[in-house]
Amino acid sequence: MSKTVIILIIIGVFVLGAVVFPLINKHQLKNMPYDQQIRILMKQAKGLNYFKNISSGNKGALVYIKNKRKILYYPWVLAEGKMVCTKKTPYDNWDYPEEHPAFREEEVLQAQKALADYNKHSSVKLYLLSDNEDNKEEKK
Repeated sequence: MSKTVIILIIIGVFVLGAVVFPLINKHQLKNMPYDQQIRILMKQAKGLNYFKNISSGNKGALVYIKNKRKILYYPWVLAEGKMVCTKKTPYDNWDYPEEHPAFREEEVLQAQKALADYNKHSSVKLYLLSDNEDNKEEKK
């Protein structure tokens, strides 16, 4: 084979690996059933606190994974350019494991701190319903 053919093959493999395959995988994650999403996200989790935003248009979910064992879903919708959580009380129970264990007091504080850190470092911030209601009351 000539050098140009080899170079074209290498460029083609690089483009597939760097651009096309990640786009396909990201699209497939949105369409997977809930339990399969959980398994994949738990494998991807890095560190003690990990956030993953799964969005599709004007709605989605911010997934909080703690210690690769517990998962909390913050379902959100886009309202006035803000991601607003639609779950009224996100800190009642964990969404995974299946037994849906209740939050302990220290876990609530840790989850709130982790979300505040995420909002501080992320360009797109998540607002809880209670935050929005407090802001509306302050404006009145």
